[in-house]
Amino acid sequence: MIEFDIILDEIGHLGKYQFQIISMVYWVGIPAALHALAAVFYSAPIPYRCNVSPIDNGTIYPNLSEAQILNLTTPYDDANKRYDTCTWYGYDLELCDGTDGCVNKSTSPIPCDTGYNFDTSTFTNTIATEWDIVCERKVLNAIATSLFFAGMWAGALISGYISDNYGRRTALFYCNIGTLVFGLIVTFSPWFTLFTIARFCVAATSHGSNLTMAIYVIEVSGKHRTRTGIFAHVPFAVGSMLCTLISYFFRDWRHYYFVLTLFSLPYFVFHYFVPESPRWLFAKGQPERGKQVCYKFARGNGKMIEEGIWERATTTKKDVQRSRRYSSVHLFKPFHMRLITINVMFSWFVISLVYFGLALNAGNLSGNIFVNNCLNGIVEIPACFLVISTMDRIGRVRLLSSVFIFGGLTLIGNMLCTLFANGNQAIVIIGIVLVLAGKLFAAAAFDIIFNFSAELYPTMLRSNGMGVGSMAARWGSILSPFVILLNHSHPWFLATFFGSLSLLAGLLALLYPETMNKSMPQTMEEAKMLYKGRSINHNTQTPEDAVALDEMEEKMITL
Repeated sequence: MIEFDIILDEIGHLGKYQFQIISMVYWVGIPAALHALAAVFYSAPIPYRCNVSPIDNGTIYPNLSEAQILNLTTPYDDANKRYDTCTWYGYDLELCDGTDGCVNKSTSPIPCDTGYNFDTSTFTNTIATEWDIVCERKVLNAIATSLFFAGMWAGALISGYISDNYGRRTALFYCNIGTLVFGLIVTFSPWFTLFTIARFCVAATSHGSNLTMAIYVIEVSGKHRTRTGIFAHVPFAVGSMLCTLISYFFRDWRHYYFVLTLFSLPYFVFHYFVPESPRWLFAKGQPERGKQVCYKFARGNGKMIEEGIWERATTTKKDVQRSRRYSSVHLFKPFHMRLITINVMFSWFVISLVYFGLALNAGNLSGNIFVNNCLNGIVEIPACFLVISTMDRIGRVRLLSSVFIFGGLTLIGNMLCTLFANGNQAIVIIGIVLVLAGKLFAAAAFDIIFNFSAELYPTMLRSNGMGVGSMAARWGSILSPFVILLNHSHPWFLATFFGSLSLLAGLLALLYPETMNKSMPQTMEEAKMLYKGRSINHNTQTPEDAVALDEMEEKMITL
């Protein structure tokens, strides 16, 4: 098998050509973010109350303000200090003659049975206004969002299989087609059920694109994989901010979703210029195709490849993996890999739970929803630079543990602010700042775990390893909408739950092997060496060692 890292030593690990193709592949991260965070605006919290005609008829009651109508017709919940807008006081329509004598507040409130009146001053149309997703039906929004994240779960497994067995480029192309098609179906869905199903599908394809993109840029950038892998999260942050911009100009959710769906189109132009990953081609036993792509890399970087490099880069061992189909099951067979995989899954679970929980909760924070969501995206940029400046200095393990712990502490601090604010605006602002700091640390953890997970697994299992981690992340994101829903009645719960899990994940992160300044494993045996803290040397085996290693790998695969 040809060792691609040796070829990169000759043609450049991150030359002009790699920079160009990586920049193009990065694009798929933008539509992935737009779809993942679209719910912040298409289901934005919007004030509503029961329809109370003719009291809210300005012709009959010209002097009643909205606040007066609410106070006159809607029960006040003293415990939660807000109006119960899902109920109203019954009244006799025949007595409504312009005075408030028709409303009898001594009667028991009744559920809204005449429809709802929505405040459309900020958003002209949301899924709540279109399909009455309020009151007891509010849980439908949480279910729809959870099913979206379940779609990401499915997408992680499907794209991982396609990517590992048919190529990174193939997976990128078909996932991007799916994102465009299903995004358009979401836009024009006449029923909530079809909307939910289409969102599930668009989640699978958009997340599949994003996951494959992260693997691709890491594989083609060699020694610079830390930077390129971390910068793979910048398009997601840009997409988060674009969500705010699009929603600001398009206040009807259908117009908003149509515009964000069109962001999938540019990649079809870029795809023509993006080659297959040479590392994947060599690992799958396609050396001639891999060589052709390497020559293209060299020309683009202004380098020459000497013929002798192929002999130096070729290992003497037989490549067992080229004739095999690998699946996620193989991650749990070798003992050390099984422990690593379980820890990886827990890390992804916590990161995704906290990250998406805080992102989707932006509309429930005090202040302007556009400002809050924009800040949620902005804090991801310094998170990237924080990780880039420290990851190759202090190592993956200590950095991941630190951001987990600091993130947990900020969220516990937010919980204390929530409990003791009592209307104190300064404490409320401190609480918002702590939430944004928690989002920063969660984004930093995401930046680290994407790179770190890819570095922990051998080439033929790398996409499956990322896929299983991403699958566990989906469990967290699936849970997050229900945590937000519960937080409406228990305002301290979200921060406490997220903060406690972050602290636990930070302690468990200390059990990972360090991958800083080590080559990425390409075989099962090299992965085993990594887990035991030994250095990986790709090209030091004798033919006898190669035969013994082949037999060992066969046994490890079938254990």
